[in-house]
Amino acid sequence: MNASYDTYIFDYYGTLLDSYNDEKSLIYWERWLSVLDDMGIKHPEAKVFLKEFFDMDKAYRIKITKDRGFKYPEVNIIDVYRDILDGYGNGILSNTILNEVAYAFREATREYIKLYPGVTEYLVRLKKLGKKVYILSNAQRSYTYPEITMFGVDKLVDGIMISSDIGCMKPETYLYEQLFSRFNISKEKAVMIGDSLESDVAGAKSFGIDYIHLVGANKAELFFTKELEE
Repeated sequence: MNASYDTYIFDYYGTLLDSYNDEKSLIYWERWLSVLDDMGIKHPEAKVFLKEFFDMDKAYRIKITKDRGFKYPEVNIIDVYRDILDGYGNGILSNTILNEVAYAFREATREYIKLYPGVTEYLVRLKKLGKKVYILSNAQRSYTYPEITMFGVDKLVDGIMISSDIGCMKPETYLYEQLFSRFNISKEKAVMIGDSLESDVAGAKSFGIDYIHLVGANKAELFFTKELEE
C-alpha cells in the first residue's frame, strides 16, 4: 500500500469482483423468460425480445449523446425494461417490479460470481489505516448494487457511484467530476485502481489522478494478496 494516497477509488467488475454474464445467450434468455412467465409478464419469443431489447438500449444511448453530449453514454436499464415491457402490453410497471425483472435477468445470465482473493482483507486494512475508499463502476445499479451488497463490500467503502445513475461511463471526465464533487475528494492524494486500460486508466489520466492498472504481475487475481503480504 502506498502511504502517499489518502483516497482509493476502485472499479468493481474485473477489479474487486470476478464474474461473468452471457447476456446474449438464447439459452439464458429462455431461463429468464420462464421467470417472467411466473410473474405474469407478457413478452415475445426470446430471439425477438433479445434483438428488440438491445436495439432499444442502443437507441437510448444515442439519444443521451445527442441530448447531453457524452462520448461514452450510459443508459439506465430500468428505463429500457419499463418502455419495452409497456410496449408488450404490460402497462407501466412499478419500479419495484422492474428491479425484480432486471435482477432476475442478471441472475439468469450469470455464469459465476466471486470476489478476487484478498479483496475483503485489503479493504478492511485500508479502512483501519484511515483511508477513504470508493467504488466507481461502469454498470447498472439494478444489477450491480445487489452484487456489491451480497459480499458486504458496501460496508467496507465510503461511497459508491454507478454509471447508470449519472448518464455516462468511464473514461468520461464528467463521471469522475461527479464522484469527486459528491464526496468532496481531493485529487492530489487519490488513486484509481482498475483492470481496464480504456476506461479506468484512460479516465484517470484524463481527469488528472494517479492510477494502478491491474494487468500482468499486478492483475486482480494476485494484486490484493500480494499487497497484504508487503
